[in-house]
Amino acid sequence: MKKTLLTMAVMGSLLVVSQAQAGASANIGVTSDYIWRGVTQTDEGAAVQAGLDYEADNGLYVGTWASNVDFPDVYNGAEVDVYAGYKKDLKGELNFDVGAIRYMYPSEDMALDATELYAKAGMKGVAAEVGYTVDIEGTNTDEGNLYYGLGYSGEFGNGIGYGAKIGRTDYKAVDATDYNHAQLSLTKGFNKAGDVTLAVDDSSLPATDPLVSVSWKKSFDF
Repeated sequence: MKKTLLTMAVMGSLLVVSQAQAGASANIGVTSDYIWRGVTQTDEGAAVQAGLDYEADNGLYVGTWASNVDFPDVYNGAEVDVYAGYKKDLKGELNFDVGAIRYMYPSEDMALDATELYAKAGMKGVAAEVGYTVDIEGTNTDEGNLYYGLGYSGEFGNGIGYGAKIGRTDYKAVDATDYNHAQLSLTKGFNKAGDVTLAVDDSSLPATDPLVSVSWKKSFDF
């Protein structure tokens, strides 16, 4: 039922966006390690990624994004995300973004799909976010997981940007390990060739070492 409701919401938002002078964009990229919230999603291997977004002048948006993933002894295949939400720029450089995302892992053997509600706000380079899991399948965790993060980004000049972020994941299940993570990154933007990012991620999970990734991403507007 929750899956159906989210799909209906995405399709409804897509209709609203398409009727409100929607703008479309796409992105493609590769990374030496797909790292999400301080944890490798590819067993420290490479990933190829792509996405498609529609955004309206009134702030409504929908999109989809995909990547290969590798969870050893659990799942090796694709992650496909769909999301919809609303974002707005306010006075004083304040902006906010609220929405829902469905993480899907097509597999006949293991159900890993999850739905998360999120809220984000930013101002003058500072960005904060909260994510709340409302539905999750096939793991030892349960709905009610909470993620929150705080970051800062800026520019040195000559197309070079930097970022720093800290975050925490709190699981509802008592047998799951809550953890913190931190990331530092440098990005070099090229006018036609896209962006190259070097990132270092570390987490408080037991028996884990800092992770280093090099990524390339290119966006296209239609």
